[in-house]
Amino acid sequence: MRESHPCCEKHHCFYAVCYRFSIMCATARKSKPAVPAKLPRGGRHPLTQQAVAASQRARMLAAVARVVADKGYATSTVADVIALAGVSRRTFYEQFAGIDDCFVAAYESGMRALFAAIRDALRQTPTDDWRERTRIAIDAYLRALAAMPDATWAFSIEALGANRKALEYRSRVIAQWVAQWRALQVLREHAEPRGAKVSDAQLLALVGGIEELVRDCLQRRGAARLPQLADEASAFALKVLGAVNAK
Repeated sequence: MRESHPCCEKHHCFYAVCYRFSIMCATARKSKPAVPAKLPRGGRHPLTQQAVAASQRARMLAAVARVVADKGYATSTVADVIALAGVSRRTFYEQFAGIDDCFVAAYESGMRALFAAIRDALRQTPTDDWRERTRIAIDAYLRALAAMPDATWAFSIEALGANRKALEYRSRVIAQWVAQWRALQVLREHAEPRGAKVSDAQLLALVGGIEELVRDCLQRRGAARLPQLADEASAFALKVLGAVNAK
């Protein structure tokens, strides 16, 4: 469970990245914004049953991230989630087997959004320069994490003490990160063949090292400061990837 930090203004954008209907406005942590707006009760509205279910699901995913970030994984309950999401217990169990299942679904959605943010940043700045692609990817990664502080805390810290399914999913995510770094390593080998060979174990260490930088920043300085890690993390990545005269 995280402690509040005076340097960290929290911006709750988790809904925007999990369910791309809108982008929520950034607000200070002192006055916590609600999870995605509830649909009006009673009367008629233009949304289909499918859209209603999707809206409810998005609210529950946002809610479980915030509840787990605020209370800790071990003490979070379904009652906490449905109260924050504004849905009934029946609605919750129509979509999830329990809070563990809901948390993993939120984790998966958050990671998909994170990878998408990195891909979008790389597409917006097309370049064959592997060094520049490394810097762009790390900057996009850190900015995306800073934009969803609840999810970042929940999935970077609380997930380590979560259920087995969440840990298995985390292992798959880490394997994806290793594959991403391996692709950059291949670019480096073509551009700078004199550079050192890099093993998957070293790439795994790179992933773990950057993750630990993120966790340390979250705990000591807050999510808003994550983008400030970009220079150090990029320099570290360039060295691990075997750059000649990495800068």
